[in-house]
Amino acid sequence: MKFPWSHTTIVDMIKNDHKVEEKCHKVTADIIAGKLTIAEFVEELGPALTHTDASVRAQGTLLLSNVLKDLPPEGLTGEQLEFVSAFYCDRAKDHNAVSPMVLVGMEALSRMTNLSDAAAVRLLRSLFELIPCQSQKKPERTLYFQTIVALSERKTDALKEWGADFIYGVIGAMEGERDPRNLLYLFEQMPTFIRAYPMHHLAEEMFETFACYFPIDFHPNPNDPVPITRDTLAEKLADCLCATAEMAVFAVPLLLEKLDSSLNVAKLDSLALLGRCLALLDVKEVEEHQAELWSALKRELFPSGPSSSTDKALQEAGYAAMQALAKNASTSESSAKAFLDQTLLGVMGSLTDASSKNFEASLQVELACARASSYCAVYVIEKLVPMLLAQLNVDGFVEMRLQNILVDSLQRLMIPCAQWYCWAELDPTLLGQVQKKFIEILLQQPNASEQKRSALKALAAVPEMVTSENRYVVYNTIVNDLLTSIDKVPQTDAVEDCLYSFATRNQQEVKTVVLNKLITHDYATTEQAVIQRTFKALGKLILYHGYMEKMIDFFLSLVFAKPPPVDDRLAIVAMDTLTDVVETGNHSQLAKAELYVQYKLLDRFFEYVTDQLTSDYLYSMSRLIAAVVKQLPTDEQKDLVLKRLPTLQLQRRSHLYLASGLLGYLDESVPLVDHFESLVNDLSKLALETDDERVRQVCHRLLCSLFNRMPDDDHHRGVLKRLLAVLKTELKKHNHQAVLILGWIGKGLIARGHAEAGEIIDDVAELLDHPTLSHMAALAFEILSLEFPQLHLPLLKGLFKQKLFVWVMKKLEGKMEQYAVAHLKALVFVFKATPHAVLKMNLAKVGPVLLKCLAQDDDYTMVEALTMVGRLIRELDVFVQDHLQSLIPVLLKLATRESSMKVRIGALECLLYICKYPTFLLLPFKQTALIELQKPLDDRKRLVRNAAVAARLQWYLVGSTEEAKDDK
Repeated sequence: MKFPWSHTTIVDMIKNDHKVEEKCHKVTADIIAGKLTIAEFVEELGPALTHTDASVRAQGTLLLSNVLKDLPPEGLTGEQLEFVSAFYCDRAKDHNAVSPMVLVGMEALSRMTNLSDAAAVRLLRSLFELIPCQSQKKPERTLYFQTIVALSERKTDALKEWGADFIYGVIGAMEGERDPRNLLYLFEQMPTFIRAYPMHHLAEEMFETFACYFPIDFHPNPNDPVPITRDTLAEKLADCLCATAEMAVFAVPLLLEKLDSSLNVAKLDSLALLGRCLALLDVKEVEEHQAELWSALKRELFPSGPSSSTDKALQEAGYAAMQALAKNASTSESSAKAFLDQTLLGVMGSLTDASSKNFEASLQVELACARASSYCAVYVIEKLVPMLLAQLNVDGFVEMRLQNILVDSLQRLMIPCAQWYCWAELDPTLLGQVQKKFIEILLQQPNASEQKRSALKALAAVPEMVTSENRYVVYNTIVNDLLTSIDKVPQTDAVEDCLYSFATRNQQEVKTVVLNKLITHDYATTEQAVIQRTFKALGKLILYHGYMEKMIDFFLSLVFAKPPPVDDRLAIVAMDTLTDVVETGNHSQLAKAELYVQYKLLDRFFEYVTDQLTSDYLYSMSRLIAAVVKQLPTDEQKDLVLKRLPTLQLQRRSHLYLASGLLGYLDESVPLVDHFESLVNDLSKLALETDDERVRQVCHRLLCSLFNRMPDDDHHRGVLKRLLAVLKTELKKHNHQAVLILGWIGKGLIARGHAEAGEIIDDVAELLDHPTLSHMAALAFEILSLEFPQLHLPLLKGLFKQKLFVWVMKKLEGKMEQYAVAHLKALVFVFKATPHAVLKMNLAKVGPVLLKCLAQDDDYTMVEALTMVGRLIRELDVFVQDHLQSLIPVLLKLATRESSMKVRIGALECLLYICKYPTFLLLPFKQTALIELQKPLDDRKRLVRNAAVAARLQWYLVGSTEEAKDDK
């Protein structure tokens, strides 16, 4: 082996050759290839490693460390590693200028596969004893920690034998660390370390090493390319503090101390950590602190003094901590009873008076305890229910507001009862009193009352408490409420929940009493909203065991009524209900096994439909067919198309809707080659000639889907070119429908990234200059840009929205001075669909267009442009700052635009956020803005007035003393 230096010139080369490290790459390659040993390389470096100048020794050590770093983990044998590790242990005694290079080498050694246990212990011992971690710079401290972590993961047994000295060394290395990135690394790695190693007598020292950072007080650098957030550090620190029960036991006194803090963030972190610690600790370790913890939580949940308001997040955290405390205590019945007695004693005064300001907080405390365990739920319910009933059943007058609060509280107590299935453990007499009260409410209260809603929700939670004779009261209430006008029964969700709860437990009764009444009801004079609500409730029962056959039979009897009724409202709602059930939750079993196979739904539709049926019926039918076909396997879809598609004549309205259902969500692998051209010709001809708007929509969407999925071959491209030729002929006749068809075809093609899409976009863009078709061309751009929820595009290529933006800008950017309303409207449609990041990247082109849009007379264009400009303003974009002189007068003018409330509000919101720009830029406009903003203060719309007040107040503060202080 010939080195790229001589034995006598190594020192000079280190001093003068800045590319010396590059020459070491060949050395690394030769060691890997076996042409050179690490010992030979160290011998060559000898003059540098033993030089009297510490800087030369440092550079020599760095060369060796870099070679080690580049070697693969298995690059050195055990014998070689013994030699190299001994060298680094000795080198750790060297001058502190050499220490950073030693750390690079030690970190490289820690990753070596063949490093022995003894060598690993020696490396760490040298590290702990000879190189103080906190004396190093940040990068070297990172290497220090990485070395410890790597060896602790790989050499666990040997380091455990080392014992407490190893733990002490790790604690000493971490103490005093301040760099957030190093801390994040430690917080992420140390929980595993703490769980893997016994802490001996150093558990408290290990805890205190992390406790000094709690709670995290950190403000990230705004210019950090990979920022670390305070919340991330706080979460990872908590993982360390409660890594084991041995650590968690020290956390409780710390948390009690931090709960006295005036900072909400400290309290929130403390409460979150408390919950995690309690899950690890034995009840005996917590008992001594229960009274202190309850007192601390009570101070947070029941604040006193002039500003006695509690932060909502802090309240929720407090209730979660109460639940954790009760859950911890529940492992011992005596401890749980003592804790619950203590808690109840603290809140009883408020719970016995529903008008107390602390009633709600007290109830929440008890509910949190009840959610902890079955024992706690029974205790809380049996203590609180008598208190609440006593306040409801007084002889004198009870204010309706208080009655509602008390009934709602009773209902909320039933939730933990349902959660723990503990109704059988409750005192039967007490349960009977609660049930009796709820039944009284159902019988006596009007339909729209809050109490009735609460009673229904309570009975839905615990239907087992209702006696057999009283169940019929519940059933009658359900039927009456479902069939009563929406205005009189706002508690639809509670009625439905109650129906499903009883339906699963008392199937035969519900079928006989509830379903028979609802199914046999005469809906002829029933309002549409009530029919929809009732059918929706019945539709959900399809998925419950034992109800499917009865429900489907009922709905299909309405769908296929013979003869077809004049009023087809019921059939339409029945189909919409079935569609929702099939689509919700992806119920393929219902669609395939029941509707398609057993009930032969599609066959019955093909036999039943005629052109005499209404468009609304046919549209709902197509949606239901599409939902069922979507759930079928590909093979069955192919068979269905092969059997049914050739029989359809698309000129017939009913057949068009059947085709829409059949093809609407067809899998892309199902071939349509034999039918493609005829489908395209029939659909395009119908779309051009029909006056029925809904038929046109069906044709447009089918064409879009067909061209999106078409094979990219000569035959299909020929079909496309022939259709485009027909459409161009129609455009010469000023046929508006041809423009829309172009838009839909273009949408299908651009979504899949087809080459012909660009040509279509060019054609539509040229129509923006057309004297009679420009408005339709702008609408075509809306079709190209927007997403349509019921449009099936099987082939979607990534970034197609960005591609549309690029195509359109390339076509139109050169004509900005000649832009008319149609051009701007088209561009706004495209901008709206384009990701915001793309718009910002092209703001030099997009910005002037948006400003021009604000000067147009089209309200839609203005509203969308204001939305985009408003987002740029909130982000304090430089483009807006450079155009404030022209933008502010335009916004002030739009703030009083009579034709659109949305424009006025959008302009006022922009004027509000513009005040965040530097004061010296805004001062020239302040007086004018204050004068102009007086006008919308008297606007006839309340929302506009509110926006005007906020904007004018912010402008009034521009340049004020307080703002100047904030700027400083």
